[in-house]
Amino acid sequence: MNAMGTNHFPTVYRAWFGKQIVLLVAIHHQQVPMPCRIVSESATDVRVCLKPGWEVDFPKEMILAVEEEGLALDSHWN
Repeated sequence: MNAMGTNHFPTVYRAWFGKQIVLLVAIHHQQVPMPCRIVSESATDVRVCLKPGWEVDFPKEMILAVEEEGLALDSHWN
């Protein structure tokens, strides 16, 4: 992910940078919850850290929802 020029688009995900979150992602017509941390954002992608040393870029159109991890676990498991 190229960090150059990142100030030229709205950063929708900035509030969640570095926080433990659950990203709800659409993969093969399924909704998949992904516990992770958002580490960066470009105009089209969001880079997340799934575990130390393992980062993945998700196209923004695949992201259905973002919740802070504690809130997401409480609301989905009760």
